Amino acid sequence: MTNQLPISVVIPTYRRRTSVERLLLALARQTLPSDTYEVIVSIDGSEDGTRELVETFPAPYLLHALWQPNRGRAAACNTGVRAARGEVVVLLDDDMEPTPEFLAAHWRAHAGDARQGVIGAVPVALDRSVPPVVEYIGGKFNQHLQQLAQPGHQFKLRDFYSGNFSIRRDILLDAGLFDEAFKLYGNEDLELSLRLTKAGVRLVYSAEALAHQHYTKDFPALARDNLAKGQTAVLLAHKHPGMMDGLKLSTYRQGSRKWRALRAGLLALSDVWARMPEYVIQLMTRLEKRRPRRLNLYYTLALDYFYWLGARVALRERGGEGAVPLTKAAGKAQP
Repeated sequence: MTNQLPISVVIPTYRRRTSVERLLLALARQTLPSDTYEVIVSIDGSEDGTRELVETFPAPYLLHALWQPNRGRAAACNTGVRAARGEVVVLLDDDMEPTPEFLAAHWRAHAGDARQGVIGAVPVALDRSVPPVVEYIGGKFNQHLQQLAQPGHQFKLRDFYSGNFSIRRDILLDAGLFDEAFKLYGNEDLELSLRLTKAGVRLVYSAEALAHQHYTKDFPALARDNLAKGQTAVLLAHKHPGMMDGLKLSTYRQGSRKWRALRAGLLALSDVWARMPEYVIQLMTRLEKRRPRRLNLYYTLALDYFYWLGARVALRERGGEGAVPLTKAAGKAQP
C-alpha cells in the first residue's frame, strides 16, 4: 500500500492572501470525496499572511503550505509538484475559483489517455462593475476560450496556458518540470508546452474543468506584465529558435504602417527619455477615466509598445552571437 492520492492540486502564489482563501473555499466544495485529493499552496516569498492562512485553514482535504524565497512562478510550481503525491497534478493559479465539478472533470479527462494534458476553462468573471481594463482583457480572453472549445481545434503554441492545467505527475517529472530560468512574468508555460509536445503529450481543452478567473490587475500592472513578457519571449526564442514563427516575437513587421511608425518613434524616444514608459502609463490612466470610444484600441497599442520595449531590452542585454537569429526574426526589434 502506498500513500499516493488520485489528485494533487498545486497553487503557486505571490502576495494574494484573499484570493487564496477564496480558492481554498471553492476546493472544499468539490464533488469528489475530500480524501481523494490534496492541495499544496506553494508560496513564492509572500509575507502577507498567506502561509498563516493556509496553516490554519479548516480544510476537509489534505492541505499543505510550502514557502520559499521569491524565485518566480516556474520555481513555485516545481516546488509544489515535487512535493505532490497525486497520480494527476492539477496546476491552478491563485485567482481562480473552480466550480464543484472541477476536479471530477479533470480526473475524467485522464481516464482514456495517460499521455494527455488537459487545459481547463478559465473565463474571466465580468459584470458592469469591472474596470475598463478588466473588460478589455476579459473580452479578448473569453473569446479565445470559445475558439479553443470548437470541435477539432488544432492547438497552436500561444493557445497554451497552465493556470488551469492537469497532467500525470510522472509525465511532468519526465519532461523536466518548468524551466526555472523564467523568473519574470510569462512564457514559462509555453516553454513547458513545447517539451510536452515533443514528449508525445496530446493537449486537449475541457470546458467542464471550469474555474472562473477573477482578474484584478490595473493598467500599470498589465503594462509591467507585457514588458516582462517581451523579455521572457526573447528567452524562450533563444532556447527554442525553431519555434520563432509561433511567437509574437516574429510579428514585429505586422500591423498598419501608421502604427509601426508610431511604435518605432515611441521605442526610439524610450532610448533617450527613461520616463517614456511612465508617461504612457499616465496617459492610459487618464484615458481610462474618460473612456473614449476607441479605448480598447489604445489598450492594444499601448500594450504592444510595452511588449516590444521588453523584447528590445532583453535583446540588448543578451547581445553577442545568441541574439543574431532573434534580432533577424523580430525585425531586429528596432525602429
